[in-house]
Amino acid sequence: MTKQKKITVGAICLFCAVILTVGAVFGIRVYQKNQITFTVKDTLADGQGKKATVILLGGQSNASGSSRDDYLQQKSTPEKYAEYQNGYDNVYINYLAGGRRSEGFVKCSVLQGELEGYFGPELGLAEKLHEAYPDETFFIIKCAWGGTNLYEQWLSPASKGGTGDLYRQFVAYVNASLAYLEGKDYDITVKGMCWMQGESDSCTVEAAADYEIHLANFIEDIRAEFERYAPQEGIAFADAYIANDPSFWVHCELVNQAKRTVADRSPMNVIVDTVAAGLTRSEEPEGAPDIAHYDALSEIRLGHLFADALAPFLAS
Repeated sequence: MTKQKKITVGAICLFCAVILTVGAVFGIRVYQKNQITFTVKDTLADGQGKKATVILLGGQSNASGSSRDDYLQQKSTPEKYAEYQNGYDNVYINYLAGGRRSEGFVKCSVLQGELEGYFGPELGLAEKLHEAYPDETFFIIKCAWGGTNLYEQWLSPASKGGTGDLYRQFVAYVNASLAYLEGKDYDITVKGMCWMQGESDSCTVEAAADYEIHLANFIEDIRAEFERYAPQEGIAFADAYIANDPSFWVHCELVNQAKRTVADRSPMNVIVDTVAAGLTRSEEPEGAPDIAHYDALSEIRLGHLFADALAPFLAS
């Protein structure tokens, strides 16, 4: 590895460490130890027993939303951006993205990312769901946080290493959201989960080497946690590869191989091949690209890929 690459890798790992520290400090304000509670603002009309599909979305920054809306506006047609901006009448989202929250279910649209002016894969996912199933109702529940790892923060109970704060936060947030939907008389089914995570775990060989076991346990625990909302065959799990760039995500090959190995264990697990799809991180901002995060149209494409991966499991 060249000296320049070593500096780049070191800077990225330092960045991840800073994000984790800030997130931990901020997280204390959101929940206290094992007492994690959330309230959901009442934003929906009564469902009157209407059937609805729930899709969960979790992970780190490329899930929470770190792609820029201004570039999306520049690179979309005016008609398409107006569609994104207006949102989708049959696809709603309740999101906790880093420190930003929707507070309740709102139409899935632009600017629902971790920072002001950013968006995540929920937008492309909603676009595809609306196109393919215009007469069905969908609720996306997104709980994601940039710079976070599976090795400790998302660690699930089956790994027996001390359940991670973000795993507990995710479960509490999803359960509060599901309870709200039930209370509004929607007949809900959790049919799938989208997972975009692993970049932080690629920074150390220890985390990357343990990714397979922790991911398998995470999927097992997620399915058990929300079993009563699942269809008979269970909850589908769509897992996206991280960028194949060892000069930046040092042990990306180990992480992606772990994802592939776990996906092969069950027909309910699906790989989202972001590498083969050619998703880019090299164009935005112009002149100083943020290569940790997908460019705007690639983030939209990530949402499309998630929708395609879940399509076989979304039949009514």
